[in-house]
Amino acid sequence: MITRKQIVAPAFWFLVMVAYSAVSLFPFVWALLVSLAPLTAIPPGGTEPTGVDIMKWPPGIDLFGLKVFGAPATLDNFVAIFQVVPNLGRWLGNTILYSVVVSSGVVFFNTLAAYAFARLKFPLRDFWFAVLLASMMVPFPVTMVPVYTLLVNMDWVNTYQGLVVPKLVSVAIMFFMRQAFLEFPKSLEESAYMDGASVPRIVFQVVLPNCRPAIAAQLIYVLLGSWNEFMWPLIVTSNQDMYTLTMGLNFFKSSWYTFWQYLMAASLLVTMPMVVVFLVFRRQFVENQIASGIKG
Repeated sequence: MITRKQIVAPAFWFLVMVAYSAVSLFPFVWALLVSLAPLTAIPPGGTEPTGVDIMKWPPGIDLFGLKVFGAPATLDNFVAIFQVVPNLGRWLGNTILYSVVVSSGVVFFNTLAAYAFARLKFPLRDFWFAVLLASMMVPFPVTMVPVYTLLVNMDWVNTYQGLVVPKLVSVAIMFFMRQAFLEFPKSLEESAYMDGASVPRIVFQVVLPNCRPAIAAQLIYVLLGSWNEFMWPLIVTSNQDMYTLTMGLNFFKSSWYTFWQYLMAASLLVTMPMVVVFLVFRRQFVENQIASGIKG
């Protein structure tokens, strides 16, 4: 027999999740509606176009009539942003290059380092790992000036190598992957070693394929972080040709006026690729979260 508690509790948590989802999705929905609104439109009963008020309440949204804020919805803003800011296409390419190279490089190099700290034996291994963990307590502003000075001396400012190389080390990724390797069955590696496999072959053909969910999850974390990175490109680049999308969004604002329709259209352009990446890799992401809770 189903009790009242068995009905009320699931219904309550369902409503909580619906409310949480609505609150989380509201900014994205509002940004989409603003991006579809034209800058100017002829108001009802008027003859001259006026600016569309995206702050009015109620907002005058008619989904069946394809109207937002009392004006006809349009996709022209997504085309106009490339005309208003001609460098937007180049900044998109810079962002793709930066995020892909950084995320793949960080996961690749730090995963190999994590395996070395988890399985290989070398002098002072635990000491050096402790030093790396201690470096995580040093905040970025402390190292910002010395790293920038080093880049200036190497003439790497306003260069792609200056953007990418200092970001290839991530002690956090190294730590998480080391934990994954410590939980990996050592018997599989020993079997491969007894069959004559070398350490690189064991890593690339036995260990990494079986740790794919953990690697994919870390790749998503780093890709999201590098795609949305603002502070580091702002420090390293001063030439507009080297800007990324997060820096380019400021060009839709001025000291006196903000083109909110253009800004929201550009913001969606920045956001949507990462939404697609998460949807594509969500299975590996969830598998890693489940596996991280299983011990023994």
